[in-house]
Amino acid sequence: TREEFDGFADRLISEYLKQPNYYTIDGKPVFAIYEISTFIDGMGGQEQARDALESFRAKCIAAGLPGVHFQAIVWGDIPATLIGTPGDDTPTQDNTLNYLGFESLTNYQWVHFVRPNEDYQTYGEKAVAKYGEFDKDFSSPYFPHVSIDWDPSPRFEVATPEHLTGVTPEKFEGFLRVAKEYVDAHPDQPPLITINSWNEWSEGSYLEPDAEFGYGYLKAIKKVFK
Repeated sequence: TREEFDGFADRLISEYLKQPNYYTIDGKPVFAIYEISTFIDGMGGQEQARDALESFRAKCIAAGLPGVHFQAIVWGDIPATLIGTPGDDTPTQDNTLNYLGFESLTNYQWVHFVRPNEDYQTYGEKAVAKYGEFDKDFSSPYFPHVSIDWDPSPRFEVATPEHLTGVTPEKFEGFLRVAKEYVDAHPDQPPLITINSWNEWSEGSYLEPDAEFGYGYLKAIKKVFK
């Protein structure tokens, strides 16, 4: 509800957004919303959702921050609307994000737009090929995403049919390099890359060391970026 969201915003501002290590873009703390349609429904519609976000931004400014940078998690969850420039009658997700005031976008997991039922290499190649599509289809800056794995079998009594095979730190490193190439090709944007995930053990997607690869995934990041 709006009442819950306002209280949530107040706590974010007082406890997190002012921390010196909180990630910012142009000085504004970045706040991502995962399920945008759920947020819109909770607020009571797109107009009410925009008002809630504008209120959040105003609270940040009143607290001494330069504002807040709203980032959208892009997947099928974002509704397409007719809101756009005069004469534009094409419903798009981009129109929705612009109306709500989002300033950038990224992904949470490749599984949202590529089905995970094959080798990690071919799966990842399909996913990173979407970078250009997101860059073209949205007017806000897109920050590339890299997913490590997908296997939610720990949640079930038997292995799920949709999961990846052949996942290794070396293949992950290759996709990090593709993401880095995208970032290097967009020098006007902050060099931000998102990764799923630090500790999503129940979905088989984690950077934390394990018995099979040790610190392999973390070493891949160091090898590419340090």
